[in-house]
Amino acid sequence: MKTINVFLLLFLGLLFISGCKGEQKSTDIYVYPDNMPLPYIKVPEDIVDMHGELENKERFDEFLLNVEQGIEDSIRVVRFTTEGAPILYKYDFDKEIIKLKIDSTRDGFGQKEIIHTSCSAIKVDETSNRTSYNLKGCNPKIEDNIILVIDKN
Repeated sequence: MKTINVFLLLFLGLLFISGCKGEQKSTDIYVYPDNMPLPYIKVPEDIVDMHGELENKERFDEFLLNVEQGIEDSIRVVRFTTEGAPILYKYDFDKEIIKLKIDSTRDGFGQKEIIHTSCSAIKVDETSNRTSYNLKGCNPKIEDNIILVIDKN
């Protein structure tokens, strides 16, 4: 009987020690499944459009001027859905074309996809009530070619 207790004690001890040996070597604070998008983290350079409330418009004006002058530049516009999900629009201008990446993977009610396109210009449409900035000459064509809409109130 004493031999069984010794073996049982040794077995439990080995089990305990082997469980402590496995050391996790991840440097990430959070681990996300492959099919789950990373959370949106706002950076100071972001141009944020929260249902018409615009933040960091000066940065957009600078980007627009750089496009007009043929100077390379990049911006990220974050537009929020009605439910509050961020959709990220990354614009890269390379002196000739505007490359656009639309990331809607965080939108629980949307397509949850990443779309890439290239566009030739930005068209400014002004009325007495608002100014709309739209992409033109996109290939492949996209449904949402609006960069920003600014109400004049």
